[in-house]
Amino acid sequence: MKFFWYKNFFYQDLLVWNQIRNQNISIQTKMFLSQIYIFGFIGFLFLTTSLFSEADSKYTGPISRSEKRILDGKMEFQKTGVFPLEWKLYFKGKQGDFVVFYDLNGDEIHFRYRRNKFDLDAEFFVKDLFIGNPYLVKGEWIGYYYYAVDERGKRSSLPTPKKLPGEKNEFIDKQSIPIFQLQTYQEIRTDDLLY
Repeated sequence: MKFFWYKNFFYQDLLVWNQIRNQNISIQTKMFLSQIYIFGFIGFLFLTTSLFSEADSKYTGPISRSEKRILDGKMEFQKTGVFPLEWKLYFKGKQGDFVVFYDLNGDEIHFRYRRNKFDLDAEFFVKDLFIGNPYLVKGEWIGYYYYAVDERGKRSSLPTPKKLPGEKNEFIDKQSIPIFQLQTYQEIRTDDLLY
């Protein structure tokens, strides 16, 4: 693909050079214009080469695209019966007694961080969470939210909280949301230089 672009540009450059050569222009002007075209061609080669090399090493963020996602964890639970307890996720915000994290697909996990709204120690524990930042989050799996389907096949808009052990088919549903008890979190920082 790259060779085709170079060949096409080089062919167009030769056509322009032939047009300049056939015109009645002084030799000094022809030499000056030929230098501009040569440097322009070299600049074009350098630019396209650097653009193609940057596409391969594009920065994708502190959480790699190959990192395990929540749906992958549900499939692992379906096969082995074990759901991962450690996740690399982005922080979404607080909802009641929970802090909500999401993965690259947008699927959520809710982590319970306090007993009730008067638990000030827990508020202090999560004060360093910032929306949109990536975190390595660990917790104890305590249940899930399940959006029930009625006899007409319509999904409920309000989730039903379920404690473990729950029904395997309910949990592996794409709409179910795992619930954890938050134990630790650590911000994921990159050592990459962005330019």
